[in-house]
Amino acid sequence: MNEVRPDFQELFDEHKSEFLEYLDGLIKIPSVNGNKTFKAPFGIGPKNALDYMLNLSEKLGFRTGSVSDCVGWAEYGPENAEEYFGVLGHTDVVDVEDDWSYPPFKLTKVDNMMYGRGVLDNKGPLMSTLFALYLIKLQGIKLNKRVRIMFGTDEESGSRDIPYYLNEQKPPYAGYTPDCKFPIVYGERGLVDLTISQDISDGSIDQIESISGQFDRSYIPDYAKFKLSDGTWKEFTGKKAPSNAPDMADNVLPKIADNWVGLAGQTGDFFMWLSAKISKQTDGKNLGLDFADEESGSLQLSLYKIEKKNNKLSFNISMRYPISITEDKVLSQLKSQLKDGMSITVNRSFQSKLSEKNQEYIKQFSNIYEEDTGLDGTPVTTTGATYARALPNIVAFGPSFPGQKGIAHKGDEWLQFSDWQMMMEIYYDCFITELC
Repeated sequence: MNEVRPDFQELFDEHKSEFLEYLDGLIKIPSVNGNKTFKAPFGIGPKNALDYMLNLSEKLGFRTGSVSDCVGWAEYGPENAEEYFGVLGHTDVVDVEDDWSYPPFKLTKVDNMMYGRGVLDNKGPLMSTLFALYLIKLQGIKLNKRVRIMFGTDEESGSRDIPYYLNEQKPPYAGYTPDCKFPIVYGERGLVDLTISQDISDGSIDQIESISGQFDRSYIPDYAKFKLSDGTWKEFTGKKAPSNAPDMADNVLPKIADNWVGLAGQTGDFFMWLSAKISKQTDGKNLGLDFADEESGSLQLSLYKIEKKNNKLSFNISMRYPISITEDKVLSQLKSQLKDGMSITVNRSFQSKLSEKNQEYIKQFSNIYEEDTGLDGTPVTTTGATYARALPNIVAFGPSFPGQKGIAHKGDEWLQFSDWQMMMEIYYDCFITELC
């Protein structure tokens, strides 16, 4: 990949220390989703992060605004322009576990590496867009169009903030979210998150005393333990990965299922089915879910939770399916493979999102990406779920460069300092091209 251009490097270096200070200030806010409270619909942490961004934007000389304590923004360009170009990132983060070598709520820079919760997802990239616009403003470059950089507060928990925004504000005519990967992402696979349960009526569930671990839909678990009624217990460790990268994980849950296939009665049958149909597979092939298309690839399956509750056993999976496949087709095939007595609950679902990749601004931004980085800028698809599904007229664009995968939602989340500079240069050039 190319290095940052000398002219941009010089411009960046003049403000490097303050940019790092501002980023550190945002990362220090533990903006994990919490209970609704006064003027904080998604908890006090996300609200504090939103306030921080609004105060910083005012300090940098931008017009600011907000809707329902959910979404705020910094704005620049002609104030009376009816339409605006939008950038939408998020200040909320997933919670932290005990898998960190560095303080999670602090920016730690070690040589070319920056560590901290949200440094990649999505505080660092969001800041890079604000700073890119700030550098344009400092130079007195006149914009012919209005641009709005928006600060969301609930992306990690379902994008419940965006309906509030759209209830009061019109969507941008075009834009992007810096919360996925490079180059431009014109398509996002469909996503469905399920709980599959079975009542255990023969008393055999009493063989299991407890199952515990770190289970969350945002990642594949790397730790779990169980205890049986006869006193047997086992502990499993593996390798954590984001839920949209199960192939990079060493999932501990199949190890439990494989261990329990020999239990008696309906309980043993349940885990025998789970072991045979899912186990370590991440493509759903044993369930007949081997769907694929040329644009977005094959279906991806993530097993992320096993639970015993009262007389019921259940497990949770999320599936990201190809753009050309419907959720109904996925669920119909899955139901055909279930054991008698099993039931499905849909916890959340997102239909596939496909944008027209020949839009003028997408072609322009793809060219800029190629010129700045020296890499192929052909638009791509993703297994991720971004704000592009919730806000009309936007696509995902950055921040991870090709080959960077499985960084978010786990310990020692990182972003290379040189990559932060490069994405800032890309966004700077895109703003000038689109808005001047």
